[in-house]
Amino acid sequence: MLNKKDQRIIRQMIRHIRTFPLSDSEIKQLERDLTGMALEAEKRGEDFEDVLDMTPTEFCDELLYSIGGSKAPGGRYLLKGAGIYYQLTGILGTALFSLILLLALFYTIIIPSELAQTGLLVLFVAAIGLTFFLLSLSFGNTAERDCGTTEKSAQLVNNGKILLVTAVIFDIVVTLYMIFNAGASVGHFNYKLPLLMQVIIFFSCYMPAILYIIGAKRNLPREYVLNEL
Repeated sequence: MLNKKDQRIIRQMIRHIRTFPLSDSEIKQLERDLTGMALEAEKRGEDFEDVLDMTPTEFCDELLYSIGGSKAPGGRYLLKGAGIYYQLTGILGTALFSLILLLALFYTIIIPSELAQTGLLVLFVAAIGLTFFLLSLSFGNTAERDCGTTEKSAQLVNNGKILLVTAVIFDIVVTLYMIFNAGASVGHFNYKLPLLMQVIIFFSCYMPAILYIIGAKRNLPREYVLNEL
């Protein structure tokens, strides 16, 4: 039975190995081999990390390169990071815009009043936002799951493009809402608020989508890239 430290190292190595384009049976075989190495090190009274002579992730890279003859997809880290980001923002954004959507429906349909016109506008903005964050959640899950699968890279590139287009639409709708609605409420146009929102949207929506696309493109099989050229 492995000690807790070695169990943690094995789990770390398996998580890293899962980012490579390997089948479940291959991953299980590697897990058995690595566990056997750790057990042998324990029997000899040696530290497993000392036996590896490098970090666990570096050892996995060298091992898979030596037995597989090919390196991991180049964009897997970008895709995995973008995928985790989109999952987190997707959960938070979906919850927030679902609440906004319900409130807008409440003021627009259930209690028609002088707020009804504003409620319709907020309803439209909330629907666009909810669509974007639901896509973020779905495509984030896909990116993290398939970041090491080169065969699915072309679809991931398309997913990234959809996220980018949706971000542009969301940006336009939010900016127009702030210019016309917020500006009208204070009696003058305040350029600072839309400008600040542009900065926030760029780093929170555009940049992750661009990294998503770059990561997926780096994962494209060589023959696919040559065909594109």
